[in-house]
Amino acid sequence: MTNRRARTYAVCAVKLDEDHTDAAEGTFDAALTNALVAIVAKEWSGKERKKGKTFTKSASELLELIRKKARERPDVVKRVLDEPDVFLIRDPHAEERNLTVEEHHAAEASVASIFSGPWPAPKPYETRVDVGTLLDALEVTQPVRHAREDKDETEGEPRALERRHVEALLALDAHPSLGALDMEREDRFEGSAQQQDAREREQAGQTLQRIGEEEADRRAAAAADLHTGPTADDPGALELQECPVCWHEAFSSDGQDELCMQVGYGECLVCHYRRSPAIANALAREREWERVWARD
Repeated sequence: MTNRRARTYAVCAVKLDEDHTDAAEGTFDAALTNALVAIVAKEWSGKERKKGKTFTKSASELLELIRKKARERPDVVKRVLDEPDVFLIRDPHAEERNLTVEEHHAAEASVASIFSGPWPAPKPYETRVDVGTLLDALEVTQPVRHAREDKDETEGEPRALERRHVEALLALDAHPSLGALDMEREDRFEGSAQQQDAREREQAGQTLQRIGEEEADRRAAAAADLHTGPTADDPGALELQECPVCWHEAFSSDGQDELCMQVGYGECLVCHYRRSPAIANALAREREWERVWARD
C-alpha cells in the first residue's frame, strides 16, 4: 500500500514540478493526500485513518495531526523557530548515518582530493512539512475540485496554485516512506526518450523505403569517407557501427554511452536514424546487465 501511495505521489508531484499552471488542482490534492497518508502511516500507524473507520483522513486533518504531534512528541516532530508553521520530522536513522560520516571523514577527504571538486554536502535527514503553505494550497484547490465558488472570485481572478505550494509538496519526498521523485523523473525521461526513438525509427524506415535499395547501397559505400573515426587527436572516437534500422555499417557516432560500452549516439548516414545519448545509455545498461548475468 505504501509503495502505491509513494508512486501516486511521485507521478503527480513530478507533473506539477514540470507545470503546475494548467488544471493542476486535482493532481496536487492526489499527490499531497497520498504523501501525507504514507508519512503518517509510517510514523504513527493507524492515525492516518478516521477513528472507527476504514477510510483515511483528509490532507487538512493529517496536517493538523502533524501540528499536534509537535506538541506531544517534540522528539519526533519539531517546530522551526523562525518559521512558526513549518515542522521537521526526524529521521530515526539520522544519528547512525551521521556517525558513519564522522568515522569515514578522513578517508573521504583523501579520496576527494583525487578529483577536481569537493564532496557534496550531506543531504538533510529531516522531512520539512510546511503546514501553513500546504493548507494555503488546499484553500486554492478545494473550490475547483468541488466546483464551489471561490470567495475571492467576486473581487477579481480566482487564486491559482503557486510555485511555493509545489516546492512544499516536493519537500515531503525526503521522508523514508516516499523517496520516489528521482526514480519517477528518471522513468519519465527514459520513457520520453523511448517514444522519441520510436519516432526516429519510423521516420528512418520511411526514408529507407523512399530512397530505395540502390541509393541505400550507394550511401553506405560513401559512409566511410564521411565518417571521422578514431584519430591521433581523438583515439576514443568510434568506428562506423551497424544501424538498427537499415542494417548498413553506416551509423556515425558523435560520442558513446556513459558506461563506455561502445554504444554510439549520432546519425546513420544512410537512413538518417538518430540515436540520442539517453537511448545509448539505456542500451549500454542492458548490455552490462547481460554481461553480469552471463558471468554469474
